[in-house]
Amino acid sequence: MKRILTIIGFCVLGLVVTFVLNFFILERLIIPDPCYYHSHDTNKIFDLFYELTAGEGFHPTPTILNLVLTLTAGIIVGLVLGIRRTSK
Repeated sequence: MKRILTIIGFCVLGLVVTFVLNFFILERLIIPDPCYYHSHDTNKIFDLFYELTAGEGFHPTPTILNLVLTLTAGIIVGLVLGIRRTSK
């Protein structure tokens, strides 16, 4: 039971870390000026991960794909670290 709780804890920690890295660091590096996209077109790869909606003033917001990939990466990192930690 303790091993399962440890792995779940690492998964939660992995989720928090990947969301912080994605939304507070990576997004600031990729999109330093959100108003840039008022007058410039986006490419297809950018459109996969960010959308420009009227509700957000046509500023880039993460798409569902971005959220799912971030969630998946966090869980995988947490599982790997949790299993390594508990197998020793």
